[in-house]
Amino acid sequence: MVRRIAGLSVLGLMAVGAADCSHEQKPAVVKPPALAARSPVRPASRPLGGPPAVEETGKTQEDPSIFFAFDSALLTDDARPLLERTAAALKQHAGTKVRIEGNCDQLGTVEYNLALGEHRARAAKDYLLRLGVAANRIATISYGAQRPKYAGLDDAARAKNRRDDVLLQ
Repeated sequence: MVRRIAGLSVLGLMAVGAADCSHEQKPAVVKPPALAARSPVRPASRPLGGPPAVEETGKTQEDPSIFFAFDSALLTDDARPLLERTAAALKQHAGTKVRIEGNCDQLGTVEYNLALGEHRARAAKDYLLRLGVAANRIATISYGAQRPKYAGLDDAARAKNRRDDVLLQ
């Protein structure tokens, strides 16, 4: 009986391991048009944003996260040029779709942060729509405070977690 249970456990672990070996394409980084002209859009293991990645050239990539003020879903003056470059890159790659992930800091209730994250993602989507990106190419999702990118409970870490991440699909 013990041998049978152990055999089933091993089979279960093998099935879980096989399920993790999916062949989904990883998201690619939307690069500003100047960078996109030098190299094709490549798969990335992280969303647009976060610490700059070092490319083969040794140059760092701009941090393209869209940041928001506390308790706000209004686009900042810094966010608009980044979204304009994103729209231009999407226009160059006509088959590409984008997902905008709204995020919040850990202050507030779960429900409030999910709603605020959705408002933030929608603000970025609406701006891309005004720039001529087709609605069927833009998806939004809110993670609220569930996916902090920066650890810490200080104001600086919280400010970095009030953001939208833009992922290619």
